[in-house]
Amino acid sequence: MSNIPNTVEVLEKLRWNAHLCKHSHFRASMKGRNLHVLCGVPIVVVNLFLGSLFFSLINAELPDWTKWTGAALALLAALLGGVQTFFNFKKNYEGHRQVGNEYLAIARECERLIALYFDRILDLEHLSKKISELNTRYSEINQRAEEFIVSDQVYRQAIHLQNQKANREPSLVEQMRNRQASAQRVAEEALEIAESSQ
Repeated sequence: MSNIPNTVEVLEKLRWNAHLCKHSHFRASMKGRNLHVLCGVPIVVVNLFLGSLFFSLINAELPDWTKWTGAALALLAALLGGVQTFFNFKKNYEGHRQVGNEYLAIARECERLIALYFDRILDLEHLSKKISELNTRYSEINQRAEEFIVSDQVYRQAIHLQNQKANREPSLVEQMRNRQASAQRVAEEALEIAESSQ
Protein backbone atom coordinates (compact mmCIF):
# COMPACT_ATOMS: atom_id res chain seq x y z
CA MET A 1 0.00 0.00 0.00
CA SER A 2 1.24 3.49 -0.90
CA ASN A 3 2.39 5.92 1.81
CA ILE A 4 2.10 8.91 -0.50
CA PRO A 5 -0.41 11.37 0.99
CA ASN A 6 -3.48 12.36 -1.01
CA THR A 7 -2.30 15.97 -0.98
CA VAL A 8 0.84 14.96 -2.86
CA GLU A 9 -1.25 12.82 -5.23
CA VAL A 10 -3.41 15.88 -6.00
CA LEU A 11 -0.30 17.95 -6.65
CA GLU A 12 1.05 15.20 -8.93
CA LYS A 13 -2.24 15.18 -10.87
CA LEU A 14 -2.03 18.97 -11.27
CA ARG A 15 1.58 18.62 -12.49
CA TRP A 16 0.53 15.96 -15.01
CA ASN A 17 -2.37 18.06 -16.33
CA ALA A 18 -0.21 21.18 -16.58
CA HIS A 19 2.42 19.27 -18.58
CA LEU A 20 -0.29 17.86 -20.85
CA CYS A 21 -1.74 21.33 -21.46
CA LYS A 22 1.78 22.65 -22.09
CA HIS A 23 2.39 19.99 -24.74
CA SER A 24 -1.02 20.68 -26.32
CA HIS A 25 -0.49 24.41 -26.60
CA PHE A 26 3.13 24.16 -27.77
CA ARG A 27 2.09 21.72 -30.52
CA ALA A 28 -0.82 23.99 -31.50
CA SER A 29 1.59 26.93 -31.54
CA MET A 30 3.90 25.15 -33.98
CA LYS A 31 0.95 24.27 -36.21
CA GLY A 32 -0.22 27.90 -36.20
CA ARG A 33 3.29 29.15 -36.88
CA ASN A 34 3.59 26.82 -39.85
CA LEU A 35 0.28 28.12 -41.26
CA HIS A 36 1.47 31.71 -40.74
CA VAL A 37 4.68 30.99 -42.67
CA LEU A 38 2.79 29.01 -45.32
CA CYS A 39 0.63 32.05 -46.08
CA GLY A 40 3.23 34.75 -45.39
CA VAL A 41 6.14 33.57 -47.52
CA PRO A 42 4.13 33.34 -50.77
CA ILE A 43 2.75 36.84 -50.15
CA VAL A 44 6.29 38.24 -49.87
CA VAL A 45 7.51 36.34 -52.94
CA VAL A 46 4.50 37.34 -55.06
CA ASN A 47 4.79 40.98 -54.05
CA LEU A 48 8.51 41.03 -54.87
CA PHE A 49 7.78 39.48 -58.25
CA LEU A 50 4.95 41.94 -58.94
CA GLY A 51 7.15 44.85 -57.91
CA SER A 52 9.85 43.82 -60.33
CA LEU A 53 7.21 43.20 -63.02
CA PHE A 54 5.82 46.71 -62.46
CA PHE A 55 9.24 48.30 -63.05
CA SER A 56 9.70 46.29 -66.22
CA LEU A 57 6.26 47.43 -67.45
CA ILE A 58 7.28 51.09 -67.37
CA ASN A 59 9.53 50.94 -70.44
CA ALA A 60 8.51 47.71 -72.13
CA GLU A 61 5.61 46.30 -74.03
CA LEU A 62 4.82 42.90 -72.50
CA PRO A 63 2.59 40.14 -73.89
CA ASP A 64 -0.95 39.73 -72.56
CA TRP A 65 -0.15 36.55 -70.64
CA THR A 66 2.21 38.48 -68.35
CA LYS A 67 -0.55 40.95 -67.53
CA TRP A 68 -2.93 38.09 -66.70
CA THR A 69 -0.24 36.33 -64.69
CA GLY A 70 0.44 39.53 -62.77
CA ALA A 71 -3.28 39.98 -62.09
CA ALA A 72 -3.61 36.34 -60.95
CA LEU A 73 -0.61 36.67 -58.67
CA ALA A 74 -1.95 39.91 -57.20
CA LEU A 75 -5.25 38.14 -56.55
CA LEU A 76 -3.41 35.21 -54.93
CA ALA A 77 -1.42 37.57 -52.69
CA ALA A 78 -4.62 39.38 -51.68
CA LEU A 79 -6.35 36.05 -50.99
CA LEU A 80 -3.49 34.76 -48.83
CA GLY A 81 -3.32 38.09 -47.02
CA GLY A 82 -7.05 37.91 -46.37
CA VAL A 83 -6.78 34.36 -45.02
CA GLN A 84 -3.87 35.39 -42.81
CA THR A 85 -5.78 38.41 -41.51
CA PHE A 86 -9.04 36.51 -40.96
CA PHE A 87 -7.49 33.58 -39.07
CA ASN A 88 -4.85 35.75 -37.39
CA PHE A 89 -2.31 32.93 -37.30
CA LYS A 90 0.39 35.06 -35.68
CA LYS A 91 -1.74 36.10 -32.71
CA ASN A 92 -3.02 32.55 -32.40
CA TYR A 93 0.36 30.82 -32.31
CA GLU A 94 1.82 33.47 -29.99
CA GLY A 95 -1.17 33.02 -27.66
CA HIS A 96 -0.70 29.24 -27.63
CA ARG A 97 2.99 29.69 -26.88
CA GLN A 98 2.27 32.10 -24.00
CA VAL A 99 -0.39 29.83 -22.47
CA GLY A 100 1.93 26.82 -22.87
CA ASN A 101 4.67 28.66 -20.97
CA GLU A 102 2.22 29.49 -18.18
CA TYR A 103 1.24 25.82 -17.88
CA LEU A 104 4.94 24.93 -17.84
CA ALA A 105 5.47 27.32 -14.91
CA ILE A 106 2.66 25.57 -13.00
CA ALA A 107 4.16 22.13 -13.73
CA ARG A 108 7.61 23.22 -12.58
CA GLU A 109 6.21 24.69 -9.38
CA CYS A 110 4.38 21.42 -8.70
CA GLU A 111 7.62 19.48 -9.20
CA ARG A 112 9.44 21.87 -6.85
CA LEU A 113 6.80 21.50 -4.14
CA ILE A 114 6.78 17.71 -4.43
CA ALA A 115 10.58 17.68 -4.09
CA LEU A 116 10.40 19.94 -1.03
CA TYR A 117 7.84 17.62 0.56
CA PHE A 118 9.85 14.45 -0.13
CA ASP A 119 12.97 16.18 1.22
CA ARG A 120 10.96 17.00 4.39
CA ILE A 121 11.47 20.74 3.92
CA LEU A 122 7.74 21.38 3.46
CA ASP A 123 4.97 19.77 5.51
CA LEU A 124 1.48 18.78 4.33
CA GLU A 125 -0.20 21.85 5.82
CA HIS A 126 2.00 24.25 3.86
CA LEU A 127 1.74 22.03 0.80
CA SER A 128 -2.07 22.20 0.88
CA LYS A 129 -1.94 26.01 0.98
CA LYS A 130 0.39 26.03 -2.02
CA ILE A 131 -1.98 23.68 -3.89
CA SER A 132 -4.81 26.11 -3.31
CA GLU A 133 -2.74 28.95 -4.81
CA LEU A 134 -1.68 26.79 -7.75
CA ASN A 135 -5.27 25.73 -8.44
CA THR A 136 -6.30 29.37 -8.59
CA ARG A 137 -3.48 30.16 -11.06
CA TYR A 138 -4.33 27.05 -13.08
CA SER A 139 -7.99 28.13 -13.33
CA GLU A 140 -6.97 31.61 -14.48
CA ILE A 141 -4.75 30.12 -17.18
CA ASN A 142 -7.59 27.82 -18.27
CA GLN A 143 -9.87 30.82 -18.69
CA ARG A 144 -7.28 32.64 -20.84
CA ALA A 145 -6.65 29.42 -22.80
CA GLU A 146 -10.32 29.22 -23.87
CA GLU A 147 -9.49 31.76 -26.58
CA PHE A 148 -6.86 29.41 -28.03
CA ILE A 149 -8.58 26.19 -29.06
CA VAL A 150 -6.55 22.98 -29.30
CA SER A 151 -7.83 20.45 -31.84
CA ASP A 152 -8.56 16.85 -30.86
CA GLN A 153 -5.73 15.65 -33.08
CA VAL A 154 -3.21 17.96 -31.41
CA TYR A 155 -4.54 16.93 -27.97
CA ARG A 156 -4.12 13.22 -28.81
CA GLN A 157 -0.56 13.90 -30.00
CA ALA A 158 0.12 15.74 -26.73
CA ILE A 159 -1.18 12.79 -24.68
CA HIS A 160 1.08 10.44 -26.65
CA LEU A 161 4.06 12.76 -26.11
CA GLN A 162 3.27 13.13 -22.40
CA ASN A 163 3.06 9.34 -21.94
CA GLN A 164 6.39 8.86 -23.73
CA LYS A 165 8.01 11.48 -21.52
CA ALA A 166 6.55 9.86 -18.38
CA ASN A 167 8.07 6.51 -19.40
CA ARG A 168 11.49 8.07 -20.10
CA GLU A 169 11.54 10.37 -17.07
CA PRO A 170 9.35 9.11 -14.21
CA SER A 171 8.10 11.84 -11.89
CA LEU A 172 9.26 12.10 -8.28
CA VAL A 173 5.96 10.60 -7.15
CA GLU A 174 6.33 7.66 -9.55
CA GLN A 175 9.91 7.13 -8.38
CA MET A 176 8.70 7.11 -4.77
CA ARG A 177 5.96 4.59 -5.65
CA ASN A 178 8.58 2.35 -7.29
CA ARG A 179 10.85 2.58 -4.23
CA GLN A 180 7.97 1.75 -1.90
CA ALA A 181 6.91 -1.19 -4.08
CA SER A 182 10.50 -2.52 -4.08
CA ALA A 183 10.78 -2.12 -0.32
CA GLN A 184 7.46 -3.91 0.14
CA ARG A 185 8.59 -6.81 -2.10
CA VAL A 186 11.83 -7.12 -0.13
CA ALA A 187 9.89 -7.12 3.15
CA GLU A 188 7.48 -9.78 1.86
CA GLU A 189 10.36 -11.94 0.64
CA ALA A 190 12.10 -11.61 4.00
CA LEU A 191 8.87 -12.58 5.77
CA GLU A 192 8.46 -15.63 3.51
CA ILE A 193 12.04 -16.70 4.19
CA ALA A 194 11.53 -16.24 7.93
CA GLU A 195 8.28 -18.24 7.86
CA SER A 196 9.79 -21.03 5.76
CA SER A 197 12.77 -21.38 8.13
CA GLN A 198 10.51 -21.96 11.16
